[in-house]
Amino acid sequence: MKKIRLVLGLLLLALIISGCSKNVSQDEKAAETYIKSQGFNLTSHIGEVNKYTLEKSKLYGGTESIPYQQAWGVQNVEPEKYFGKEIVVYGFTVQNHPLQKRDKNANNGVNVYVMLSDGKVIGGYSYPNANVVGAYSSIDGKTLEEVTGLSYQQWAENWKKKYGS
Repeated sequence: MKKIRLVLGLLLLALIISGCSKNVSQDEKAAETYIKSQGFNLTSHIGEVNKYTLEKSKLYGGTESIPYQQAWGVQNVEPEKYFGKEIVVYGFTVQNHPLQKRDKNANNGVNVYVMLSDGKVIGGYSYPNANVVGAYSSIDGKTLEEVTGLSYQQWAENWKKKYGS
């Protein structure tokens, strides 16, 4: 009888523990694997931070388009390839990121955001883990100018021509 109680108690404990553990999606696992493959030291999971269907209208317009412009402006892929597709963004805080050497606001680490579509990593962006104002950097800490080879003004003019109508 004591064995049965012990076994039942252990099963109950296992159920409680498994029920309380964080359920991580396949997309989030893919994003985490990508982060680790970049050589970053993962210190915390932020989780899913955004989910949207990418449309041209998100990339140019009022102030609501600014985060999308900043995020897509530092990618190595063209946004139109993903028009009509769902984009899911997962956030992580990391150490050992190039932005920590360049930005004094990154002393507490860097938040890295990984973008996925159809379960595949398509890019990402980074930002200091601090309450500061500024633009996103590429996933590896490069500025918009470094990624595109253009001045901000040149980039903004091209972006408006491409996505502004």
